Amino acid sequence: MPGLLTHLITAFVGGVIIYLFSRKYLYSGFWVLGTLIPDTIKFGIPAIRLKTASFAVMMTDPLYATLNSFTHSIWFWLVISGIVFLVGYLFGKYEKWSWKKVRVIFISNIIFLASIVVHLIMDVFIIESSYWI
Repeated sequence: MPGLLTHLITAFVGGVIIYLFSRKYLYSGFWVLGTLIPDTIKFGIPAIRLKTASFAVMMTDPLYATLNSFTHSIWFWLVISGIVFLVGYLFGKYEKWSWKKVRVIFISNIIFLASIVVHLIMDVFIIESSYWI
């Protein structure tokens, strides 16, 4: 798993690149969110529960192992993405949202999913030298 700084750099650089191509802060925001959300969930919830910022302590919590199994599975994120696509489609079909808004949600969802895939690939191929780098 790459460290926090590696993920932050990837989130920032990817967000800037997406903004330069799309000129929409929303899309770059979803890139940043998707790059950081798997580790935010798996470390954030145990940190709040244990009231600590120590990575070593968080990783010994049984909740960490459970959250890690979900957040580091592409299938979990594909199901979440599929639900977002389905809800967007249904809201568009029943005219609760305009198709323009649904299109923006679909593109945001694709960017979010792509950034999670990049996060998971980084976790597989980059061996961390510390929690931070």
